[in-house]
Amino acid sequence: MLRYLLPRPVVFIAIWWLLTGLFGSAVCRAQPQQTSCPALTALGIVVLRNEGGLLPLQRLDTLRLATVKVRSMPDVVDFSWNLPQDVANYAPGFYSVGPQAADFAQLRASNLLILALPDASPRDRATLQQVLKLHKKVVVLLFDSTALAALPELHQVAAVVLAKARNTGACSQAIQVLFGGVGATGRLAPAASASWGPSLNTRGGLRLAYGTPTAAGLRPSLSALVDSLMQRALDAGAFPGGQVVVVRHGVVALSRSYGVQQAGPAAQPRPVLNNTLYDFASLTKVTAALPALMRLQDLGLFGPDYTLGALFDFLEGSDKQNLRLRDVLTHQARLKPFIPFWQDYVNYSGRLNRRYFRPDSSAAYSLPVAAGIWGSRALPARIYRGVANSPLNAKPGYVYSDFSFMLYPYYVQRASGKPFDQFVADEIYRPLGASTLGFNPERRFPRWRIAPTEYDSAFRKQLVHGTVHDENAAMLGGVSGHAGLFGTANDLAKLVQMYLWQGRYGGQQLIKAETIAEYTRCQFCPDNRRALGFDKPDPKNPALNAARSASPRSYGHTGFTGTYFWVEPDLDLFVILLTNRVNPTRRNGKLGELGVRSALLQLAIESAQP
Repeated sequence: MLRYLLPRPVVFIAIWWLLTGLFGSAVCRAQPQQTSCPALTALGIVVLRNEGGLLPLQRLDTLRLATVKVRSMPDVVDFSWNLPQDVANYAPGFYSVGPQAADFAQLRASNLLILALPDASPRDRATLQQVLKLHKKVVVLLFDSTALAALPELHQVAAVVLAKARNTGACSQAIQVLFGGVGATGRLAPAASASWGPSLNTRGGLRLAYGTPTAAGLRPSLSALVDSLMQRALDAGAFPGGQVVVVRHGVVALSRSYGVQQAGPAAQPRPVLNNTLYDFASLTKVTAALPALMRLQDLGLFGPDYTLGALFDFLEGSDKQNLRLRDVLTHQARLKPFIPFWQDYVNYSGRLNRRYFRPDSSAAYSLPVAAGIWGSRALPARIYRGVANSPLNAKPGYVYSDFSFMLYPYYVQRASGKPFDQFVADEIYRPLGASTLGFNPERRFPRWRIAPTEYDSAFRKQLVHGTVHDENAAMLGGVSGHAGLFGTANDLAKLVQMYLWQGRYGGQQLIKAETIAEYTRCQFCPDNRRALGFDKPDPKNPALNAARSASPRSYGHTGFTGTYFWVEPDLDLFVILLTNRVNPTRRNGKLGELGVRSALLQLAIESAQP
């Protein structure tokens, strides 16, 4: 029994699809050679008005969204109960039921309102009139066709979308139409459409769609197989909990959460939800540092044949000055794997050096290290000097290293004029609608939404919760290119899908296709399997880091805290696994011993076979 298995309400959606034939030419037949599929279309969703081609919504980075739902009658089942999560899957925003008088300040601050009207009641009409007085762009979702005649004010709004059915599946599909995950192809009966004109089609496939394994061209048995895999891992104590996402052909076939946030006999264990944030650890390298560098390359400010000396003035004159980035990004530049710099700042009794750490923040001690620990602003420069002065490995060859990724934030700010975390958010995360991706998550989210990592008995003397697990990243104030990024599996899926769609997402080309192609190909095969930043399958044993059936074109990365994603371009497929396997201790190696990451990818690959 999966005590804490908390799937998205796919059962309701699946039943509705089966009964009503919701999808048109939507369901892909799984073929190994098929690397793309027509975008999903929704026969049960009708677009009746779309002023200026507003739908599907564009430019999420400029969107200030508010969603208003009129409360259903007490004796009516609330089929739109999951509306907040349906919208949050795509973009952050304010949510109101009513609306209440206190909500109007937030509504006035928005530039787009989504108004969900359950029927054609006088209350619905009064709310519509109230919202129109705000003089905002309004998209109205209808679930009762009689509203088309009963609400003449509908002709004043920017877009009108009608769901033919009154259930959770219809509500979800309507939201997916708004954001371009699914295209609308529904039609009204001729008599009903007389005063509205022909129904309108909208595009799908601009962003992720949310469906079932079958809709994504995967076997229906995938869900049960993944549940079984995760339950075995939980029973073995591989991790307290985690999130799994499987995507094929741009359709989220599986999005589930398992277990609890923290190991141990907690009085009230908090279950992992789909909105729980995880510490990405080394996934940060390919989800923050790498997209920032690729974006700078597109702007003419970076290239893999630059040298470290060209990027970092403090490396000029050192033995690292002439190291090529192509060698550095493939981990064959003779850089040391890492140095535990924190050990230099702890005295013989285990106390932190007060010259560099204080219990309260100030202008001089502004770097958040952990709860109640603030670091000196001098620490980053000292760590950079430590990297510069570190000896190179005696022999050439592949040695995985954190060092260059610790330095990239310095160059990103120097080249772009923005702090590293702001640059990657402005250029990548906000356009994706990936609002949970970011550093120092407690600045934006309550602690209860963040999975804790390890009890650190040596450096921070506390359970690390809400701040980065990696000690070196902590000393850099939680913002680094090698570790420090947090987020949910759903938001990570947007970034990974952007990679798979060759740099394009939501109608925007965020990174050039040729840049993505260059960074995801093996650079020095067969001597070194790595791409630029990304990992590639081990040629002798693909299951070591990917899966036994992974193709040579596939790529991905792992993270020390128990995180993983892997992309299989030949199948238009990727998987994501987020866990906190280091809770309560990093000495727990069962995730790797059980081969959970490899097994998840293998299940997805086999599910895509005919």
